[in-house]
Amino acid sequence: MATIHDVAHLAGVSKSLVSRYLNDQKGVSPESTLKIIAAIKELNYRPNGIARSLVLQKTHTIGIVVDDLCATFIFRLIEGLERGAEDFDVDEKYNIIFCNSNGDVQRKQRHLNFLMNGRVDGIVLYGSLVYDDTMIQQLVHSNFPLMLIENDIEGTDVNKVVIDNIGGAFMATEHLINLGHRRIAHIGGNMNLKITLDRMNGYVRALQRYNVPVDQSLIIFPDFSDVDEWKKRDEFMSQNLYFDRGYVEMKKLIEKNQVPEAIFFATDLSAFGAIKAMNEVGLRVPEDVSVIGFDDEFRAAGSFNCKPVTTMMQPLKQAGYVGIQKLVYSLGHPHAAKERILLNTELVVRESTCANKRLASAEQDTRV
Repeated sequence: MATIHDVAHLAGVSKSLVSRYLNDQKGVSPESTLKIIAAIKELNYRPNGIARSLVLQKTHTIGIVVDDLCATFIFRLIEGLERGAEDFDVDEKYNIIFCNSNGDVQRKQRHLNFLMNGRVDGIVLYGSLVYDDTMIQQLVHSNFPLMLIENDIEGTDVNKVVIDNIGGAFMATEHLINLGHRRIAHIGGNMNLKITLDRMNGYVRALQRYNVPVDQSLIIFPDFSDVDEWKKRDEFMSQNLYFDRGYVEMKKLIEKNQVPEAIFFATDLSAFGAIKAMNEVGLRVPEDVSVIGFDDEFRAAGSFNCKPVTTMMQPLKQAGYVGIQKLVYSLGHPHAAKERILLNTELVVRESTCANKRLASAEQDTRV
């Protein structure tokens, strides 16, 4: 394999002059440039990227750390990140390195240490695990360029893109209320995630706004204490876990004869599992129970043989796009003020919600 010494020898110039040319520095004459280019082509020389980055103090690479690269909704985030990196600077394309922590804090810390050791110019950290806060505070204090997506730590001077989970959950619950439902349950997600608490809070706020009594027995948080055991399975995927939790909690409601008029699920995947449990006992969606989810896991619905579910679509593609562009901008403007960018969700009405039968019957009686 050819080296920079070989290029310099064949071109008849010094090694330092070849280095200047490779690093786009001044002081290389047109005549020397032609000789160096000819030598590079003849030797099929490929510059050492790590050495070049040490000279320029730039790698043109961004590290992305997520908790579960297998999650179906992550593909929209990835699309936004890649497109944002491509569109920001036409002349200087940014490469992306993805790291999957699988929700393991120690593994996540190893990934961060690896990336910060001269491999990348900045890091995007996606996720809202509550026990990431200490690690994030340490990152912020290190002054390493960082962008958070979906993790909002108050009082922390860092760029962040957050999705309005409270507003989205409010809108989801409001949709069910407007359909005439009053006995509305909420089946939440993993309590170790901040977004789980936000979605529950949005649900409660909507009930309070419309003077619907908050029934604590209808607020259900599945048990995720065995997540580590699931991860040991070769076939582990988070979507299977959430599907299972929705199925189990719905079975409990059915067995206790406590099936509500409607259910707002913190995730679409849990809703898919619950619909399977209802189908098994002849409960119809939406005729008997209206179901609304969150995340817009439309692609995953077919995998679970589930009808299209009404949901709150979170703008993950936009979050990735805006987030990485803001991070890359900050690399060139290190003293720019940090921003908290809030993105709204969108109600997508499909086939799993309908008007309450009681309300429809009352309206018919009024018309008669």
